[in-house]
Amino acid sequence: MANVDAMLASGDLVVDSQNRRVKLHVYDPNLIGEMDQLMRKLANNSDATKMIVYGKKADVEKWLALGYSQEGVIEGFFQGENAQMLSCYLTEERATSVAPDLAEDILALSLSKKGNGEEKPLPSGYTLREANEADAEELAKLYALVFATYPTPMDDPEYVLKTMDEGTRYMVVEHDGKIACAASAEVNERMGSAEMTDCATHPDHAGKGLLQPLFTALERNMEESGIYYLYTLTRAQSAGMNVTASKMGYEYRGRLINNCTIFSGYEDMNIWVKPLRSAWE
Repeated sequence: MANVDAMLASGDLVVDSQNRRVKLHVYDPNLIGEMDQLMRKLANNSDATKMIVYGKKADVEKWLALGYSQEGVIEGFFQGENAQMLSCYLTEERATSVAPDLAEDILALSLSKKGNGEEKPLPSGYTLREANEADAEELAKLYALVFATYPTPMDDPEYVLKTMDEGTRYMVVEHDGKIACAASAEVNERMGSAEMTDCATHPDHAGKGLLQPLFTALERNMEESGIYYLYTLTRAQSAGMNVTASKMGYEYRGRLINNCTIFSGYEDMNIWVKPLRSAWE
């Protein structure tokens, strides 16, 4: 029998009310049917309309038989072992992409820009450094400016501080002493992987090519810390970060439909991965 409270406390099981989803990161393969029923109960109680399982390859068929579909793979997520991204939609609306053709066009554009992540210098007048707790308020203001809505409350300085305390690493690019661009690596020490996320460029500094040097610095930081499996989730209907990920040598590995609320509402998110070491199945 699964210990639900312990799973919720550890983050193995997450009820994400803001994005109306329930996520299962770690489970006993002998309790898949029970876990499915538990997730459905939690979804019903929290008004969630999507359930997501970070599955093991050996379990995929069992999850598919329960009504899940495989939307992609995050290579190396579990200490080098791949996570099979399995989703179950509880409403037809949540399961239906609003702009699938646009997403495909942007993916094709992004793949045409594929690079190997060669290091690019910052433009003159810009500097790069790792952020610290003193930057929390300015970071929150940047996220509030750039995103009308976001999957997490990044416009709250206290929340930014909380993520720092939990191990998220932030890098910023500055111009005249002000943050012009920011990104983070949300490190999961237990899993040995990190999500490259929270990318935001101040509108006054858009188009300056700031994110690529920022990503390079974050990747170097991760490798030096022994985190070798990186991934990023990008807005499928917006070219910017998809093109950046492709240029940085990330590989496309699937699309999560209506995955979270970001910018203007629920959006599809593309999966891009970059193992710094070989991942195994």
